Amino acid sequence: MVAVVLSVSVQAFAQAPVEERTASGDAALAQQRLEFARQAMERADAQVRDALADQKEFARRFDEAKAALDDANKALARARSAAAEAKRAYDAQSNEFDRRRRSGGSGR
Repeated sequence: MVAVVLSVSVQAFAQAPVEERTASGDAALAQQRLEFARQAMERADAQVRDALADQKEFARRFDEAKAALDDANKALARARSAAAEAKRAYDAQSNEFDRRRRSGGSGR
């Protein structure tokens, strides 16, 4: 039964005018192109979603790194301040020692 229907439809298609065959072929080709375009659009949308997720992750890492850099800069400023204070104290003690030594004091 299926073979008969298939045979009849093949004969009918073969006997159809060239314009009808071309039109149905054009419609199928247009539908295929539409499907390919839809798939390309879905792939592009997926790439956008992936890129956005990557951007958010990198922005989060950047913010964390910037906060760590700010903390390190504050620690560096504190260390430099402490070093400058220690140098001032050293210089003061050194000057006092030199002054006492020159004046002949025992330093006690």
